[in-house]
Amino acid sequence: MLRLRDREQAEDAVQDALLAALEGMERFSGASSLRTWVGGILKHKIVDRLRASGREQPLDDGGLVLPASDPEEGFARHRFLETVQRSLRRLPANAARVFVLREVLGLDTDEVCEQLAISASNCWVTLHRARRRLQACPDIRGLAADAV
Repeated sequence: MLRLRDREQAEDAVQDALLAALEGMERFSGASSLRTWVGGILKHKIVDRLRASGREQPLDDGGLVLPASDPEEGFARHRFLETVQRSLRRLPANAARVFVLREVLGLDTDEVCEQLAISASNCWVTLHRARRRLQACPDIRGLAADAV
């Protein structure tokens, strides 16, 4: 949800990743955990969907719920993710995409530029502006104050 910002797209990406994992199970070497391997597949499926959606990606999203063993931890994680999603929605769509690809998905600059068809300098300027806007966001500042 955080990366695709659309519940249906996220559900489809997860289904695609699980299907690809089932179909490619013989290629799983066991060098990493199964969870890590499927997570890598999901990361590529998300990037494929972002590439396909181009610059017209909708910013609508639904609730994101991650399981946690401790209820307080689960609540804190849910609150954190809601705050990040709300803050990302305040960014221009392209800035949010650059930030998510670079900072959340961990793609390098060349990959981000290729995915979004932008120059490296445009990527860095957009990323810098997104970071500054997120740092100035009252919701993010509230999270930082709560963490202290």
